[in-house]
Amino acid sequence: MSLEQRPHVLPDRVKTAIAVGKVPVVISDPSLPDTPLIYLNDAFSRMTGYAFDDAVGRNCRFLQPPEGAGPVVARVRAFLEDGEARHDRFVIPNQRRDGTPFLNLVYISKLRTGTGAQLFLGSQFDITSITARSANAYDRALAADLREISSLTDAHGWSMLGSTSTLASSFETIVQAKLDG
Repeated sequence: MSLEQRPHVLPDRVKTAIAVGKVPVVISDPSLPDTPLIYLNDAFSRMTGYAFDDAVGRNCRFLQPPEGAGPVVARVRAFLEDGEARHDRFVIPNQRRDGTPFLNLVYISKLRTGTGAQLFLGSQFDITSITARSANAYDRALAADLREISSLTDAHGWSMLGSTSTLASSFETIVQAKLDG
């Protein structure tokens, strides 16, 4: 089933919560060929240079440089295929639309809709020139955004696997969120 054929599952309130979030967020659908992005916010567009229409329908690997992202790709694949894993984070070499390279800290959480369909929520943070202050600001913004998204998905019978109560606050981990349902 193509992206155009699928009656999409994101409730408007969830889209709104993601849209107004300060942290770059994307949602992808593993039931579609190549797990394309189905939704993203303006923060993602500002960070990468890719507008909504340029990114939706594509797998996130389009952000990788021509030489690829290296061994982290195998770790991401293993996580996505692991039925027990709920969330993880990865540092992935990426490239903005203008070709500028950056290191992307990607936090991925698995979502379940009320009908049992699985989606992946990914939040990103440019750690190329990170400071403790920006890491802490990211933690706070991500915590607020995840709480809002979690409350809205709960209202629609979705579960966000994990628990928002365990967000990391240290520079070393930057983000360690577990999303709850």
